[in-house]
Amino acid sequence: MLNSSGVRDLIAESEFVGKGLEHQVVAPEGVNWVLKDYDPRVIDEETLDIFYKPAELLFEYLTDHLLANHFFGDDIRLRGFYLEQSNLHLLLSQPFIEGRHPSWRELVDMLEAQGLLHERHGSNQSRFWVDAGPAGRILVTDVHEDNVIVTAAKTAYPIDVHFSFPSRSARIEAMKLLSLWE
Repeated sequence: MLNSSGVRDLIAESEFVGKGLEHQVVAPEGVNWVLKDYDPRVIDEETLDIFYKPAELLFEYLTDHLLANHFFGDDIRLRGFYLEQSNLHLLLSQPFIEGRHPSWRELVDMLEAQGLLHERHGSNQSRFWVDAGPAGRILVTDVHEDNVIVTAAKTAYPIDVHFSFPSRSARIEAMKLLSLWE
């Protein structure tokens, strides 16, 4: 469990990188990684009503990061938990990747060259298949321009994607086959 005031101070002192539906991202000074502050609340921007994501989404969120580490060579790490106004937050780190966001066509071409298969070739659907060896093919979702960074070396890095399974048991079975779950 992390000290919430220490986390708030670190976030306030860091450079803001971006905000998504489920987290905000900051870059602390002097390190080559970013912090992702996962907030389980979703705020309706029109009504300002607060909704809480079900606990099973936290399981998917964390195992998505394990799968991203496995398939894309990422190094996402859970740094700890903290409470903010009685709400549990997760703090994760991820290497900072210097680069730019690609165009849609560039994204598709680069990921296919790196072994992913676009689910509906010719469409703008942000879904790709990855060959998971003994676990078969796994559907990677939310693979859009803002969730991919292209480096100067022309390598595409998916940075905040999700993996789709028909059930939790199918997700766990795939992770067992990939030696990510005991």
